[in-house]
Amino acid sequence: MKTKTLLVLALSMSFAQAYAQVNEEQVLNSAPIDVDGYLHEKPVTDGELEQIRSEINKQKTGTVLNKEKAKDLGKLTNQTEKLLESQDEYIDQKIESTQAIKEFNSKYEEGQRKLRCIMEESDSKECEPYMSKYKKNRVQEAQVEEVQEVKVSQAAATPVISQTEVAQIAGAPFEAIKLLPYAGATSYNGDVEQLETQLSAGLRLESNITTRFSMGIGFNLNQLKTNDFANNSNYMNQGYLGQYGIEGREIQYRSMGLDVYGKFFLTNGERFRPYLGAGLGYARATMKYNDNNPYIDQFSSFSYGSEEYNTSFVNGNLMIGSEIMITRTFGINIEGAYSTGLGDSLSSKAAKNGGTSPDQRRLNELGDEIINAAALSVFAGAVINF
Repeated sequence: MKTKTLLVLALSMSFAQAYAQVNEEQVLNSAPIDVDGYLHEKPVTDGELEQIRSEINKQKTGTVLNKEKAKDLGKLTNQTEKLLESQDEYIDQKIESTQAIKEFNSKYEEGQRKLRCIMEESDSKECEPYMSKYKKNRVQEAQVEEVQEVKVSQAAATPVISQTEVAQIAGAPFEAIKLLPYAGATSYNGDVEQLETQLSAGLRLESNITTRFSMGIGFNLNQLKTNDFANNSNYMNQGYLGQYGIEGREIQYRSMGLDVYGKFFLTNGERFRPYLGAGLGYARATMKYNDNNPYIDQFSSFSYGSEEYNTSFVNGNLMIGSEIMITRTFGINIEGAYSTGLGDSLSSKAAKNGGTSPDQRRLNELGDEIINAAALSVFAGAVINF
């Protein structure tokens, strides 16, 4: 019984081993399966096909290499052009620096020759230009020293140089004469009225007293117009309004004056010369209505038309500004100024009696207010040196 059992067991193991070998061969020899579960046929090929495919891959590789080479050759071309440009720039800079060095060396050698001629006091032909100029400067310096010594000691010695040369050396008075035309705007700020001019202009003639102080005389003109809004409304009845309108009549003010002033320059510069100044002036002012059509108020016996007010007064002014020279003989001048009347008018004359002509009284009052108002001005003009 045991023998039969062992025999059956041995046969079973042999059969199982043979079945496993068959299954393994089927798995190894079966067609490959893609990841999506489908069978993939084994590609058919031979030596010639593989050679063709190898040639295709070689040509593809050559194409990629040629493209990369062409791209790098383009970069090489651009870099070569940049190199040529930088080389040209280097050559230009080298030429300029070489010329500058030559010019410096030439000037340096000339300076050394000049110094050697002066130190040795040589009379050679080479040193003649330097020595003549040096001797001339020495003579001028000696003359200036002699003039200064005469001035300090107040001695009555015979002058060594002419008065014109002394003026040019020391900056004597009235050496430079300047003409200064100007124009701008002026604002009168009184207790009641604030008015602005239509025209503010003038002309000055000025000369130096020292290198930093100058004095001058000037002519000025101011003109403005304003409607008489502030006139006394208690006499503006229906007849007045019908004759002159609700805005009142237009007033015209004009003043002309002369002033004497001085300016102190804050610096000794030749091109930019800021200054402070002050002056005293005399002016003549006229004020009148532009509409002089006559009108008589029968109710109040007031008369209107032909009113005029003339006055003269003294004013003082302060100024701050700067001269900006463009050339030695021409420049521009910018200035701000403050002025006001000093006290009452010197004289005044009214065309009509203020008691019987309210508008005449109005002109008198407005004229006095303008004279004593704080006048602020801004001017721009030219500087012409003679």
